[in-house]
Amino acid sequence: MVTIGDRVGAIQKADDDNVYLFGYGTYQGESVPPKNIGGFNLGIPNPEIKLDSGISVFGCECWWGPEAKVKEMVGGRIIIKVHPKRV
Repeated sequence: MVTIGDRVGAIQKADDDNVYLFGYGTYQGESVPPKNIGGFNLGIPNPEIKLDSGISVFGCECWWGPEAKVKEMVGGRIIIKVHPKRV
């Protein structure tokens, strides 16, 4: 379980060789994503992750978890940095 302010990582997707990583940042709690957020945005509160880049991503856009666990999951795969799509 994470609490507000904890370090987390956010992954867009992964396959056997690559991890498409939004990045690492801090868990901000839950909030309703703006309408321009993709994924499975149904207008209900979602976990919000403020990435170190300053951009927020939401649980409906990614797989996320504690930073150490995400790094463990990445393992030796190639990291491909991706940016959240905004309409």
